[in-house]
Amino acid sequence: MAGLSTPSTSIENWKALAQGAPIDGIVSLFQKSGNNFALTLNEKMKAAKRLHIYFSLDGSEEIEFFVIPAADDVSTNKSIYSSGIYPLPLSATKTTISGDGELITWINNWCNDTMRDNWLMKVSNAPQVLVIHTDDFTVNDEHLCYLALRPNSNASIPTKNRMDLVIQNTVTNTFINVKLEAATATGIGPSYRDMARPVPPFGQENHASTDETNFGVLSLLGE
Repeated sequence: MAGLSTPSTSIENWKALAQGAPIDGIVSLFQKSGNNFALTLNEKMKAAKRLHIYFSLDGSEEIEFFVIPAADDVSTNKSIYSSGIYPLPLSATKTTISGDGELITWINNWCNDTMRDNWLMKVSNAPQVLVIHTDDFTVNDEHLCYLALRPNSNASIPTKNRMDLVIQNTVTNTFINVKLEAATATGIGPSYRDMARPVPPFGQENHASTDETNFGVLSLLGE
């Protein structure tokens, strides 16, 4: 695909669309794209603890991702565009999942054009980066990362839903968002962790990892 050798251009292409108002271009891209991408971590990426997954748009207008360890994502890093894995293409078709459960509902919410488009049109800026933790990833196992819409409990994000990732280890065929059983409002049941924090908005309450100064790629694009 065009643009694979120039991640900075591809990320800048996405940033330009994401900051536009209204973000009709982003809405259209998600309408014609899939909903998941495959991510396999080596020892270095696993040890990074936190990754930044940048949305990007190549010359063929295909959504892809540039992944970099958070610690390397600083504007003073001279080899910033060779510090991660690139590219990770978003699937061409949407994959819904049969069955019950909150995680499956969130995956299928993203595949619902009306829900997804309504959410996108209500955010001030479309997400440019997803911040994820690597704790539950297994080195060298392929993981499918599904874009998802889950109910929002973050007061700093003024929308009914928020973007998240639901991540499935394809070797064990298990979702890694699930904690051990815990007390809930309706009894005992599984607890689901956020797997990704979409940025912007920057400086989300109690999450210093979302401060704007932590995203060197975006800083360099702004110069």
